[in-house]
Amino acid sequence: MLSAPGARPLVAVGWLARMPRAMIGLGLVGLVSGRHGSYGLAGAVCSTFVLANAVISPWVARAVDRYGQRRAAVPALMVSCAGLVTLVACGVLVLPGWVYFPAAVTAGTLPNVDSMLRARWSALYRDDPRLHTAFSLESVAENVTFVAGPILALCLATGIAPEAGVLSALACALVGTLALTGQRATEPALAARHLHTTAPSLLRNGAVWVLCTVFVGVGAVFGSLDVTCVAYGASLGHKAAASLALVCLAVGSTLAGLVMGGLQWRSTLRTRLLLSTAVFDLLLFPLFVVDGLPALGAVLLLSGMFASPSMITANSLVQRLVPAVRLNEGLSWLLSGLSVGISAGDVLAGWAIDTAGPHAAFVTPVACAVFAALAVAAGWRAIAL
Repeated sequence: MLSAPGARPLVAVGWLARMPRAMIGLGLVGLVSGRHGSYGLAGAVCSTFVLANAVISPWVARAVDRYGQRRAAVPALMVSCAGLVTLVACGVLVLPGWVYFPAAVTAGTLPNVDSMLRARWSALYRDDPRLHTAFSLESVAENVTFVAGPILALCLATGIAPEAGVLSALACALVGTLALTGQRATEPALAARHLHTTAPSLLRNGAVWVLCTVFVGVGAVFGSLDVTCVAYGASLGHKAAASLALVCLAVGSTLAGLVMGGLQWRSTLRTRLLLSTAVFDLLLFPLFVVDGLPALGAVLLLSGMFASPSMITANSLVQRLVPAVRLNEGLSWLLSGLSVGISAGDVLAGWAIDTAGPHAAFVTPVACAVFAALAVAAGWRAIAL
């Protein structure tokens, strides 16, 4: 996979460029809670950024498809950095809480590096088996950064200064994204301008809606597991150790991504998507009977092995089902669905914990996984190649 000209620098830069999306959420929590002492305000500011990015990033991606990654992503990056600088200034000056929200919306213009990276791999290896391997590697990189990024941001915010997590994310965004867009050898070629103006909106594409809905369900599983695992660990008197169970989920997903990238499959993409989401759901059912954190970690390790294949397959389907000139936009809609799902999962799990208790609240990730599998089944015809 790394034999193509420009592939190795693309992998190296990709790790740094995707770190900001993983760091900003907890970086904002550390910033706002450290300066104002309010976790409610911190959560609201963080959610504002996540939802703003989920709404805005597909439109930034559409501009990337039309004008190129360098011409469209760099201006969006500068606007986002202005928002991040404003957030840091709000913390340093301890400004009123409402000032954070317009700054968080502005920071939400951050370009979706993950879709830009996958678009570059698609340009390098379209209709080549190595594209499947490249998408698997991207999934592995996402898993690693979304485990390491939040930990790094929170450690910086608590160990150095409340603003340190956001400032580090800002530095990664500037260096990583500029380094990525500066790699001209792997940038996808632009199609004729009229192909963008005459093509129907991807929001009218049934396949994009189906796959975006699947990602909402998968994201809700991740979001609800974050909250329920911490609450369950706290109920056992081991709140900090609950994070190790969540690491098991990421480890299982990472291992599956590495293995999946080295295999060639005979089954169709939609069949693999249905099977992976269904098995992901079934392997979460033992959550109802777990007794202790070691058992919880074992369940998450096994179920995580089918989380990554679901996401890899869905991204591959988008690559096949949307016009090549709209690939960034299509991939970005999926990641927006994932962000919305994570936010929704956090809320649903919190409500379930308050209503029924930590252990009973495990019904939330199981129900969200069922929702994802049913979305694949309901949209079976729409995602046919």
